[in-house]
Amino acid sequence: MRSLHILFILVVVTWLGFPLRAQEAISIGTRHTLFSHVLNEAREYWVYVPATRPGEKEESYPVLYLLDGDSFFHSVVGFTRLFSTSKVSSLPPVVAVLNTNRTRDFTPTCSAARRDGTVRPGDKPEGGGAGQFCRFLTEELRLAVEQDLPVNGQHLLAGHSYAGLFTLHVLLNYPGAFDTYIAIDPSLWWDKGYFQKQVERQVDKVDFSGKQLYVAFATQPRLDRKLIHFPLTDDFIGSAVPRMEKRHLRVVSKKFPEETHGTVALPGFYDGLKTLFFRSAVGISLPNEPL
Repeated sequence: MRSLHILFILVVVTWLGFPLRAQEAISIGTRHTLFSHVLNEAREYWVYVPATRPGEKEESYPVLYLLDGDSFFHSVVGFTRLFSTSKVSSLPPVVAVLNTNRTRDFTPTCSAARRDGTVRPGDKPEGGGAGQFCRFLTEELRLAVEQDLPVNGQHLLAGHSYAGLFTLHVLLNYPGAFDTYIAIDPSLWWDKGYFQKQVERQVDKVDFSGKQLYVAFATQPRLDRKLIHFPLTDDFIGSAVPRMEKRHLRVVSKKFPEETHGTVALPGFYDGLKTLFFRSAVGISLPNEPL
């Protein structure tokens, strides 16, 4: 009987020991909250800072502002940690901006138009807050981030879908706000192709010197939907990109034929970061830039 008691105690202690050893959390960043006077609401953001390798001195970094941060923070941080094994270049800290109302924040106009360009009875216009959201990023969030991080004055903006459209909108209308832009399958269909029309009107008046853009599109067709997105994509690549390049913008544009809009975000972000930060390592150069 005593042997059974000892065995029982050993089993209980062993069983209790496993969860105790599994309690330590893995942390990849910190949570922050900032009240925005521009947006009149509290906004959350998460921050990842690359670890300093043994023997390295703390250095100043560019900063990547990642939109839809609640969806992509962990993946993009994973990419930066993977790339950190290379000594070719340093990936920036990631500031992931969480959403409250993405349609309002990421769209340049108030519109009721659908993805097929139609407006049906009962459809209510929404959106149009991109200008205010850009002010929040550059006037409020950036100041808060730069108080806590050793930054070097270089700023990157990355977004997918609506956030990709916002990224292009900022590039065209406020090109000095950021230095590098990563737009993954931007929602060019918004407001019946409003952005493409805006490009045609004003791109020749903008100087993009010193700026670079990585833009990627999913081209797997959606047979269940009639979309104006794909013709606008071709028009953007064939017309808008060359005109932007003439205005001194360095552009990398790619298509992902095996991806849909919902699956292209992660391969797009991965390829964009690899292309822009590791071009010498992978044999890629941006236009007019030697390896």
